[in-house]
Formats: sequence, structure tokens, C-alpha cells
Amino acid sequence: MKTKLKITFPASLTDTPLTYLLIKEFDLKVNILKADIDFNNVGHILYEFTGDQGKIQSTIEYIKSLGITCESIKSTIKIDENLCTDCGLCTSVCFSKSLSIGAPDWTLSFDTDKCIGCNHCIPVCPARAIKEA
Repeated sequence: MKTKLKITFPASLTDTPLTYLLIKEFDLKVNILKADIDFNNVGHILYEFTGDQGKIQSTIEYIKSLGITCESIKSTIKIDENLCTDCGLCTSVCFSKSLSIGAPDWTLSFDTDKCIGCNHCIPVCPARAIKEA
């Protein structure tokens, strides 16, 4: 099972080897989709975990026990197909390639599994068809 989790951790924990601990202790396949530390040394990571649902749940409980905020990400954006004109502008800013457009029908496709939640596509949509989920 795959689960995306967005975690935010305080400056006091930015030097904790969290990814290493999660792989070692919970035997999960861990993919870091996005990570940054802001000017206040608050860290943000978007993880994709693959593994047993029970182990993923234990991982969430462990992360929270460390004082780290953790939230599950189901889908990061939604597209209103009634508003979308299939112009393709959103694909130009989608470096994860979750948004694509091409032959033969030239309609927009969205792959939720590839989306990393950067939301760069939202402001470039001239029809305002893309919104946060």
C-alpha cells in the first residue's frame, strides 16, 4: 500500500535522521517527494511510504510521538473538467509529470500517484480549473 504523508517538524528536530529511522525501524520503502527547511529552521517533508498498512500506521504514531505534525495526503489537487480547456499550461510547471497532455486526443491527464503537492499548477491555470483538494 502507498501512503503520502506531509510532516512538519520543529527546528529542534531538524538534525534527527528521521528517514533513516523510518526505514530501519518500520521496514518501509520511503520516497522523499519534497523537502525543505524554512528560514526559522522548521522542516517540511512530503513522504511517500510503501509497505504494510499496519507498519504505516505505526510509523504515523511514532512520528507524532516525536512531536512532529503529520497529515495524510490523499490527492493534492482536483481539476474541474467543466472549466478545463486542455490548454496545457499546467503541464509546463509540473516537474513531477503528474499532469500531462498529448496526442491523440490532446486532453489533460492527471496521475495522482505522481503528484508531489507543490501546487505550482494552480496559479498558472487561466480557467481556474485546478484547485487544492
